[in-house]
Amino acid sequence: TVTAMAGCSSLDATSPNGSVAGTYSLVRLNGQLLPYTFSTGVTLVSDEVTLYRDGTYVDVSRYASGSTSTQEGFFTNTSGSIYFDSDASGIAPYQGSVSGDVLTEIVNGYTQTFERR
Repeated sequence: TVTAMAGCSSLDATSPNGSVAGTYSLVRLNGQLLPYTFSTGVTLVSDEVTLYRDGTYVDVSRYASGSTSTQEGFFTNTSGSIYFDSDASGIAPYQGSVSGDVLTEIVNGYTQTFERR
């Protein structure tokens, strides 16, 4: 998640095909369909990112163990290039892009492909 620029407004954030606001479901992680098992043995079964018109976002990850992880923060959009900044400490800003109904994020060496619901 990229460091949010709280002073930047994303109220009318749009991609080349309209607003980026909406809920996106993770479809592929590093090209593989979910569920995805990391080298640590942890299995990710789903992930949803909701981008709000006010420039905030919520990312909810669900794991095979039954646990969930929620991350919140801010995003900025510049012509479909999205920069995320998490409110959580220790999470470095990250970037992505939106093209039509597809959100692609690159986080810690993982390429995540989401589709808008």
